[in-house]
Amino acid sequence: MNHLLGSVAVAAPPQNAKQLLETLARIWTDKPGGRTRQIQIQSTAALLRWAVAKRRLGEDLEPPQELAVFVGRSRAAKAITTPLEVEPILALVRAIPDARLRFAFQLMAAYGLRPEELQHLQIRQGRLWCMDERVACRGKTRPRVLRPLPCNDWADGWRLEERFPTQELPPMQPGLGGGYVGHDLMNRPLWKELRREYEAKGEKLVPYSCRHGYAHRAHMICDLPPKVVDAVHAFARAARRLASGPPLEAA
Repeated sequence: MNHLLGSVAVAAPPQNAKQLLETLARIWTDKPGGRTRQIQIQSTAALLRWAVAKRRLGEDLEPPQELAVFVGRSRAAKAITTPLEVEPILALVRAIPDARLRFAFQLMAAYGLRPEELQHLQIRQGRLWCMDERVACRGKTRPRVLRPLPCNDWADGWRLEERFPTQELPPMQPGLGGGYVGHDLMNRPLWKELRREYEAKGEKLVPYSCRHGYAHRAHMICDLPPKVVDAVHAFARAARRLASGPPLEAA
């Protein structure tokens, strides 16, 4: 927010959204594609969209939908985030002694959840829903019913919907779910062992690997063919189709 305020508190402030985003991007010239620059641009765009929608700002400050040109591309080679496969998932469930963390991991693996989304779950009409709503660079996410994939029959015995009302989750603060879950997982010996194996292959194991694994199974095994830009976006599109379309059993 300080960077945003500083960008407009000058003698010749930006006159439209494009100029403002370009000004902010120049602050992070040495970090194209970096996470900090990405958050700065996406958060500013979300704030501008909200202000324009509420008529606090004019339409000239409506940001473009595509923000990649302002975020830039990283020059550094990135490790490939590994979709977590079924065998490691089941091994991790057996190896996690803490019931709260184990339940959180089972939810992420079975439903492809972000760690942060664990804080936005509720039972509605007997079904488990994710009620998380956020404004991102590609629009606003909406609440969705959580549906296990047909190829996730290995999770049937976990009874996640049945256990959810009484089973506790790890303590988390809003906006910090990934950090809390990631910290707990990274202290587990089997997780450390798996990370070393993946890093030796130039891959990367993170809590989001549960989400990527769900997307991979939806696309490769269940034949739900999203246009894959990356694993996160692929899952988001597939999940939206699943939430609004026919039951998976009939697909």
